[in-house]
Amino acid sequence: MAGHRLRLLGEATLGVEGRSPVRLERKVAGVLAYLALEGPTPRSRLAGLLWPDTAERTARNNLAQALRRLRQAAGGYEAAGGGEVLKLVEGLEADAAQLVLFSFQGRYAEALGLEGELLRGHDYDDCPDFADWLLAEREHLLGLWREALAQEAERLEVKGELRGALALAERLFQADPVSEAGCRRVMRLCYLLGDRGAALSAYHRLEVALHRETGLKPLPETQALAQEIAAGVRVSLPPAQAWPEVPLALLHPPVLVGREREWALLEEAWEAGKVVFIAGEAGVGKSRLLRDFVAHKGTYAWFSARPGDEGTPFAFQARAWREALGRYPDLALPPWARQELARILPDLFPEAPPPWQDVGDKLRLFEAMAELVRGLGKHVEGLVVDDLQHTDPASLEAGAYLASRFVPAPPGVPRSLNAYRRGELSPEAEAGVERLVEAGLAVRVELEPLAPAGVEALLASLGLPGLKPARLAPQLWRRTGGNPFFILETLRAFWEAGGAPEGRLYFLMPKRVKGLIARRLQGLSAAALRLAQAAAMAGDDLTLELAAGILRRRPLDLAGPWAELEAAQILRQGRFAHDLLLETVREGIPAPIQAHLHRQIALSLEQTGAHPARIAQHWLLAGREEAAARCWLVAGRDYQARALHAEALAMLEKALAYGREEATRAEARLLMADIYREQRRYREAEALLETLFESPTPLRVRVEALRTRAYLAIGDHPRAVEYAHEAYLLARELGDEELTHLTLTAYAAALWGVGRAAEAARLLEPELARDHPDPRRRIRVFAYLGALHAHRGCFAEAYPLLEEAYRLALEQDPYWRVLVAAFLVGADVERGEPLAHRELAQAARALGPFDVSEYLALVLARAYLEARDPQAALELLEEGPGERLGPAYAVLGLAYTSQALLALGREEAARRALAGALSLAESLEGAPRALAQVAVAASRLGEAAAQALLARIPPEALGPADRRSLLEAALAWDSQEEPS
Repeated sequence: MAGHRLRLLGEATLGVEGRSPVRLERKVAGVLAYLALEGPTPRSRLAGLLWPDTAERTARNNLAQALRRLRQAAGGYEAAGGGEVLKLVEGLEADAAQLVLFSFQGRYAEALGLEGELLRGHDYDDCPDFADWLLAEREHLLGLWREALAQEAERLEVKGELRGALALAERLFQADPVSEAGCRRVMRLCYLLGDRGAALSAYHRLEVALHRETGLKPLPETQALAQEIAAGVRVSLPPAQAWPEVPLALLHPPVLVGREREWALLEEAWEAGKVVFIAGEAGVGKSRLLRDFVAHKGTYAWFSARPGDEGTPFAFQARAWREALGRYPDLALPPWARQELARILPDLFPEAPPPWQDVGDKLRLFEAMAELVRGLGKHVEGLVVDDLQHTDPASLEAGAYLASRFVPAPPGVPRSLNAYRRGELSPEAEAGVERLVEAGLAVRVELEPLAPAGVEALLASLGLPGLKPARLAPQLWRRTGGNPFFILETLRAFWEAGGAPEGRLYFLMPKRVKGLIARRLQGLSAAALRLAQAAAMAGDDLTLELAAGILRRRPLDLAGPWAELEAAQILRQGRFAHDLLLETVREGIPAPIQAHLHRQIALSLEQTGAHPARIAQHWLLAGREEAAARCWLVAGRDYQARALHAEALAMLEKALAYGREEATRAEARLLMADIYREQRRYREAEALLETLFESPTPLRVRVEALRTRAYLAIGDHPRAVEYAHEAYLLARELGDEELTHLTLTAYAAALWGVGRAAEAARLLEPELARDHPDPRRRIRVFAYLGALHAHRGCFAEAYPLLEEAYRLALEQDPYWRVLVAAFLVGADVERGEPLAHRELAQAARALGPFDVSEYLALVLARAYLEARDPQAALELLEEGPGERLGPAYAVLGLAYTSQALLALGREEAARRALAGALSLAESLEGAPRALAQVAVAASRLGEAAAQALLARIPPEALGPADRRSLLEAALAWDSQEEPS
């Protein structure tokens, strides 16, 4: 691919390796130039730009034909492709894009080799919008090339290579003969080389060009240099430009003005112990009001959410608590809280937490955070969260929990104060704030811009010499809308330009002051500006090492530019001082450079092991959607393993939306289906799996989908056997040992359901490896094999396996604790000691709402029935634990319900439950345990259907407990048929 090159500077051609360059047609040259400099673009946009007077359908067809002709001329090479969005093919180098990139990276010597007018010789008068774009890009690229000349000339001059510097300076002066800076450089270099005549000649050339073009004389600075050279005065290198000193009052006004009403509301909320939310537009003064108010109350802890937090669960909470613990290292926490906090702060707490699989774990983490809040109450009166709109959903959920625990704030607990940009909170967060306000637990203060009187008061408080508040306030209010940040930026621009403003503010044309910020950026050195641009792309991932890698510099080389950005108050502690600075810098970076930077950042983050959710966003912005989708897949798996189901689904939905390869999309659907199953959203899971099976999928994905489908159908035992068996055979064909084991286990579980326990045990026995390194595999085999032994009455073999499985599950996985608990209770029922593990089962039920939790409820209900405690059984059954697990378990639940009701003397209700069970049982196949329990219920109610049900049950399919029940039912049946 390295041999393919797109030349856009000068005559536009496409060079394909091994072929002569292809001269580009006018319209296709425009398409490729636009893609090279603007990045991926919708076909409709390109068609509209280059065929503006043509119907859209025809224009799109013209675009397709132009690209087809180019492909034919290039021997089949496709320079641009894609679906609805076109982009240049990977590896095609465009000289215009390289000029932008080299200029950004400071590779000026290489940039100088990329000279020429963009699309020279092509005219686009019939495409006015494209012509305007082309004119702007030609000026932009010419400016970059001239900047490269100037910077390289300066570099050579500093190194003492004066002749090389002069050659470049002459080229620059010839390209722009009215540039006084270029002329002064030529004059100075000529004089330093001993050629006074050439220096003065350059000055006279400037005089003539200026008079011809503008009618003006050279600036006094240029005239003074000419006089020094004529007089033979020694000329030195120009001094480095110092950053203009700005009055401190503009950086931090000494007094808060115009906020009396808001202050009173804050006082009222503070006294009532309520949560405070301050909402307002960017720059309106939310942070200043909060800081002044909470400082007035005493000590406080200040935390800020950052752009980028939204994609990483607990990103904000982890950073905030890390800062708090760093500031107050003596915070005493109980061991359990330290272990929970290790989930988000593993570097601070070495205690290894148990795997996180359920809501209970999340609540324990939130309660550990509450312990931190109580501890901080010994040090601070207030906890402040700024820029709440950037907070990730998991951290917001934790914040809502803490609010519910500490509102109104009890003695010794810090007050909670928050600020956010109006209109930028997520709908869920906005609704949460609204609920707190409506409940009387919080106060929301809407902060508006300053009124004209407030603007005048702000100007007067600054105490700046030459400033006339009464005269300037009306103009500033009209220009800035009363936004304090915009007002201060406007005044700062005046001071950097030379002093206090006088008269009308003619140049304040930009809306929302971004033009003023751009003026500040123009005062930065080239190195500092490049660093600022890299920082804007990196966002919260910015580090000195990352910036050095992006810019191809040593970290030490960036120390000066970094200090310059801090001194200019562009950056503060490695972050942009204000979001508007970030936005302005970002908007000034050409699209191809943005894509290049994001690609470099993604590669660097991959090397450092950053979380894939962060990496994915950079791949997406680099235009590498498939790479982003693969990262989101990995992130989804990670979040699923931590029971962060909402976050996992958000990642997988992105993978599904942006994945370009069918394998990626199929894997995303599979993971989503598995999460839906864990969440007991069975219909949604089945619908996703159905979509998977309707389209071609990789063999491994198909095997995993069949396995998931087998577990989804576990209440329809014959279907579960069918799916699991096919999955097992395909896994063996695939040759994947782990996948074969997983599908074998699913197959054995399904066989047990249809009553083929002996066959299932024979399948699993070879898998019994007590020294296998994977504890989850040991749990899986021990649990199922132990349950199968118990079903067959082999209790001496069953209990050691089940007890070992439970011991392992305690250390590994709450999901398996629930299932093994169900198997232990089931074994107890088979042995005739139904409540031997009741306490263990009750503890397992509190672990979380897994799909196996419903199975545990059914087994425990059976245990209570066997123990003659029908009320306890009925309380479990009223939750309908079998309804969502499929027909076999639905029938079983109704049969148990009928038995419990009858035991409580509620015969009519028992008959209604039995009628439901009988109706479902008519079409039920391969469910011997369910049919047996319906037969038991029917027999006890004297229903003739009992004998017909018994005829459908193979005796060998039942365990000891079901055989005992049938025996008892038969005796009861005989006694009921005897004459009374």
